[in-house]
Amino acid sequence: MFILKKCCFFFPLKWGMLAIAIFHVVFGSLAVAAHTVHHPEDIKYELYLNLNMLLIQIIGCILLIVSIWVKKSLLAICFLLSDIIFMIWVLVVIIYCFWEKEYLAGAVLIFINFVCIYLWVCVFSWHTELQQNEKEN
Repeated sequence: MFILKKCCFFFPLKWGMLAIAIFHVVFGSLAVAAHTVHHPEDIKYELYLNLNMLLIQIIGCILLIVSIWVKKSLLAICFLLSDIIFMIWVLVVIIYCFWEKEYLAGAVLIFINFVCIYLWVCVFSWHTELQQNEKEN
C-alpha cells in the first residue's frame, strides 16, 4: 500500500486528519441539505438514509479527531470503515443519478468519490504511522 508522509502535499498527517474530518462533516451536511432542497418530495425515505449516512460519517470523524490527541490506531480504523461505507453509498447514489439521467450530479459525485479515495489513503497513512508508534512504545 502506498503510504503518504503529508496530506494534500503540504499538511503534516496529524493536521491533515483534522482537515479531513472537518471536510467530511461540512460537505456531508451540505450534501444532505442540497438533496433536501433539490428533492423536497423525497423527504421521507431518502432523507432518513442520508441522515443515517451522515451520522455514521460524523461518528467516524469525531473518532478521527480524537486519534490526533489519543494516538490510538483503532480510532483511525473506525473512520476508515465509515468512509468505506460512505463511498459505497456514494456509488449507489451515482448509479441512481445516471438512472434518472442526472448526469451532472453523477459526474460531481464521481469526482467526490475520487477525492474521498485520496483522503482515505491519507487516513490509512495516519493509521499506519500510529501503528508504528504503538509498536515502538
